[in-house]
Amino acid sequence: MNLFDYLYVDLEKVISLYSQLTGGVIELRETQSERGSTLDNKRNYDFKVFKHDAGGTTQEQEQNKTTIKPYHSLLQELESELSSSGYLLDLANFEEGKTLKDLRLREALKNALCVKCSGRIVIEDYERLKKIGQDFPEIVKLINRSHADSLKETPRYQNVEQQIRDLENTTGDRNAKAKAKKKAKELRSGLDELLNSSAAVEMVPQWILDGMGTWIDAFLPKITNIRVYPFKEANDEHIFGHLDANNFTVTDPTAFHFTYGSFPTEEFTMLGVITSVPPMEEESFLPLQEFEKEDLKDYEAVENAFRGMFRGFDGMEAMVRTCRYPRVLVHPILVYRQTSPNKALQRTSH
Repeated sequence: MNLFDYLYVDLEKVISLYSQLTGGVIELRETQSERGSTLDNKRNYDFKVFKHDAGGTTQEQEQNKTTIKPYHSLLQELESELSSSGYLLDLANFEEGKTLKDLRLREALKNALCVKCSGRIVIEDYERLKKIGQDFPEIVKLINRSHADSLKETPRYQNVEQQIRDLENTTGDRNAKAKAKKKAKELRSGLDELLNSSAAVEMVPQWILDGMGTWIDAFLPKITNIRVYPFKEANDEHIFGHLDANNFTVTDPTAFHFTYGSFPTEEFTMLGVITSVPPMEEESFLPLQEFEKEDLKDYEAVENAFRGMFRGFDGMEAMVRTCRYPRVLVHPILVYRQTSPNKALQRTSH
């Protein structure tokens, strides 16, 4: 039996698809308890996912006979139902050697509801990136201060410092003191230049950091992308989508990145609803073509102006949405790591 480490579960979408495929529903189970003659009714509610019994009587007591679906069994059954019903394309079962540039594969993707793919993944949390950008100047100062203090402990630096102290303590006539002072000043200037030129991290201009935060707020607020690379020899091809922060099994973003990282070393599997399979050629669908005529009526001109504003921003949105050939965009439902039992690790009891 394989075990699954679920990284991400869109339970609402899981329930929606599962109920359509199997007739499963969400049932509000209500229990009541009554104490004495006070009629103190207390209700406890619990949402459960279950599958109706097929057949049977329609009596009320029979309707309570339900089969509760455990959480992980539900997720695995959904995959099985999608596959057996012809709604899921598993890239692992497609023709060997075919990649996302293959026309037959792209046609199969366009005719499937869901896709399942496995490979290395990349997690891109833009809110985390914005937070790092805000803290970056202070982080750079801390790193460079630490580096400078370490440099001051080196024998070379301390030797020059001693020379400066000796020069500053020079005795004798005025000319000798003046020459010593000038030399000490030159050495001190050289040390300062050494500290400035040997900074461990260069400071990014503040306008760039501010601009990055503004861009994220405008186009990528609360966006966390996942990119799955299913073909080891084709790193320019991947399937990606947006992950809702509420659906992570590790809900704390900091804890998640500390545990898994933005570039996990292990392979993961993603199952998602296919939302876009971009063609290789330019888009031929022109939604504003109806306004390409002379003598627009007043109401048509107003509509054209407002709708044209949306199309005017398409170019900027395309830069951040990055859904272009040969990539495929999905609405992720499940992201997990699947592990088979290792016989070498099994122990038999004596």
